[in-house]
Amino acid sequence: MRSALARIRPPADRMCREMNVGVCDWRFTGSANRSMNAGAGANGLIFVNRGVVEYASNEDEVCLVFAHEIGHQAANHIATSQRNQMTGALIGAILLGAAGAAASYRSPYASQVTRSAMDTGANLGGAVGRISFSKEQEREADYLAAVILYRSNVDLDKARGMLVTLARSSGRRDTGMLDTHPAGPDRLASWDRAVAEIRASQGALPARA
Repeated sequence: MRSALARIRPPADRMCREMNVGVCDWRFTGSANRSMNAGAGANGLIFVNRGVVEYASNEDEVCLVFAHEIGHQAANHIATSQRNQMTGALIGAILLGAAGAAASYRSPYASQVTRSAMDTGANLGGAVGRISFSKEQEREADYLAAVILYRSNVDLDKARGMLVTLARSSGRRDTGMLDTHPAGPDRLASWDRAVAEIRASQGALPARA
């Protein structure tokens, strides 16, 4: 893990500051958990499980995992997801609260029904808000990861093996509306397009929407 991180961190730091939209001061932590998982959290936190290293075929694949989570931080995805969740919860509470109030009109239990509906709406709206644009965030994090790897002289074709392993482990072939990550074939196709663009541009960052 240390070797992989050392390879990509300087170019990743420069890319993040070039973007100037997200968190560029990161805190890395490893976990003894043997599941193939990693994540990004608030205040620049990035964790990688031991299982990632155990499943990886080479260091380039581990570099991809770190670079992907750095991509989430650099693009400010954590803060965006939190805002989406809060907004979704508020809208859900208002909509179902209003529906509950209308349905229980003149009932002696109107206030309880309305409160219950608002709580349910907040939970549902928060869940929907939490996954809003998450597939696009994952694609952007993959793209930024490819930029980082290219600028770090990491072998992009070897790194791709981690996405193949993840695709095989998930078993999903189609991306659903409520999925937080693109399915394996979709993700691999997006990665291949990103790599082709990045090689053609020699590692330049595209304009963000």
